[in-house]
Amino acid sequence: MDSVPEGVPTLPSLMDVWDATRMRLLVELDRGSTLSMAAKTVGISQPSASEHLRLLSTAAGEPVAERNGRSLTLTPGGRILARVASQALSNLSAGESALAARAGLRTGTLDIGASSVPGTYILPHVVSDFVQRCPDVTVRLSVGPSDAVIDWLLDGRITLAITCSEITTPGLRVETVGPDEIVGICSPGILDISSSGHVGRDQLVGQTLLVQERGSSTRVQAIDLHGAGSGWKSVWELGSVDAVKRAARERTGVGFVSIHSIAEERRRGELVEFRVDGVNWGRRDVRAVALHGVVTAPADHYFKVLLTDAIGGPAAAPSVPG
Repeated sequence: MDSVPEGVPTLPSLMDVWDATRMRLLVELDRGSTLSMAAKTVGISQPSASEHLRLLSTAAGEPVAERNGRSLTLTPGGRILARVASQALSNLSAGESALAARAGLRTGTLDIGASSVPGTYILPHVVSDFVQRCPDVTVRLSVGPSDAVIDWLLDGRITLAITCSEITTPGLRVETVGPDEIVGICSPGILDISSSGHVGRDQLVGQTLLVQERGSSTRVQAIDLHGAGSGWKSVWELGSVDAVKRAARERTGVGFVSIHSIAEERRRGELVEFRVDGVNWGRRDVRAVALHGVVTAPADHYFKVLLTDAIGGPAAAPSVPG
């Protein structure tokens, strides 16, 4: 192995300069923050942030950020490092929460992302239960389309994703926490629903199909039915589950939504549910998704226990681990 001549300084490696401040700086820039905003979030001055980026570029052997007009953006190499930094910070956070478990979950952070159905109709009361049981754990919940939630997880913005979608993205650990079902909905009297709760495909001919926003797993399944020759009069693309339910209540068409999302409307008699003869795609699962190989923080684990209890079975709620 060639040795470095005496008196010639050696360049630092990434391992030499990798610390939490620089990791957080890269993550903030990757999220679209300006240099001044990223520096403020991390808690350093803008000149100091510039020096950190210069040192990272030297260690990486290529620029990690570049000027684009008046703004500063990460280079492809910088984005690679930002992704690694997000995962490293997630592991550090999990380690802190693991130590917090020794104090009975009296400290720590729970960062959850959820797709629209679980995020709107299942998680709120579970989060409320968690906060009551673990009042000193900081909880952050973000709700968005299924594909966006998985992106947040991969970017390290959340540590736990709750979704009803099929997950095929590599590098993720998927657990089933409870059942879900896609059902048809309409205003009472629109369709002739059998005593078993079914309708034939012929009853859908000439109806307006109400579907959700792009990125929704429910939308994909509804469009599949549309493509199977059901003869819809038209297809309305709406912005949310609530918009689909509202349009169905106004007798403008029929939609397909999670059974978890219509509990109140069923109770009040505003909507009725149905299944379509010969269509078997209604059954699905609520899934908890995390990065593969990342230690599960106690807060994440305990939240999954409460969620499973809420939608998966009649077992008594567990006590707070101590």
